Amino acid sequence: MNLQWDHEWQRLYVEALLETNPLNLVGAFAAAEVAILSRVEELCVTPDSEEEWEAIEDAIHGLMVLKRGVLKSQTAVRTQHLRL
Repeated sequence: MNLQWDHEWQRLYVEALLETNPLNLVGAFAAAEVAILSRVEELCVTPDSEEEWEAIEDAIHGLMVLKRGVLKSQTAVRTQHLRL
């Protein structure tokens, strides 16, 4: 399946959401964040739609939630190893 996105940040964000390999998560998150921040810089100097601003806010929030989840799961794994 090949999905079409209006902006690169959208593709990278979805790729980060769908990444299942823990070794690739940090890189996927970082790529999405860089692309989102680059787009924010562009939107600050050129007028664009309110819809995209809302989508960017949602994406930033989504990445933060995912990061917290990853950190919690890594902390739980470390704690289990320490108990052994």
